[in-house]
Amino acid sequence: MKLQCKPSVVLRGSHLPRLVGSAFVAAIIFAALPLFAADSDTAYARWTKSWTERAITSPALGGAGLKLVVSCVRGEKPDAVVSAMTPVDRLQLSYHINVSSTEVATNGSFRTFTVSNTDAQTSAVRQLSAEDLQILDPLLGQLPDDQAQLPPAGQRVVVQFLTAGQWHVRVYDGNKLPPEVTDVVNLLAKPYDKLF
Repeated sequence: MKLQCKPSVVLRGSHLPRLVGSAFVAAIIFAALPLFAADSDTAYARWTKSWTERAITSPALGGAGLKLVVSCVRGEKPDAVVSAMTPVDRLQLSYHINVSSTEVATNGSFRTFTVSNTDAQTSAVRQLSAEDLQILDPLLGQLPDDQAQLPPAGQRVVVQFLTAGQWHVRVYDGNKLPPEVTDVVNLLAKPYDKLF
């Protein structure tokens, strides 16, 4: 299945303004990060920092503890391109960055949402079957290491999973997902045939 980072059904609610504000800050950070990265290790650490600091519960899922978050970041440009941009160009770029995420709680409830500087959309809360929830842990245990290297900008897929109360982050190229990541995406996409 090809990963599609497209918005889900729009539901108006109290979390949307906060999501839009978070998206604006995240987009500015994503657009500016290459300016400060001296090497690939530093770029990776800075790019993933906000993902490791995410809350471990979800208000949108009734305050349930999170197990997994899979996100697709689209619209970024390569570091060399961003470094050559004027501040105004970087600001304009931030309006093209889009983050689509699916968060899964430990109880199996999950939802998908998409945020950008101009919009926020979220799906209804759904429930993984008990069988699928049992399959998820072994799949997460098989995720390949990303070697602390950022894939090319454009469509990065971020997989965050909690172990002992701490987020572990992997970043993959959305155009060349490893089969183990595709298995997780396919599991979460049932029965809709797309994750985002």
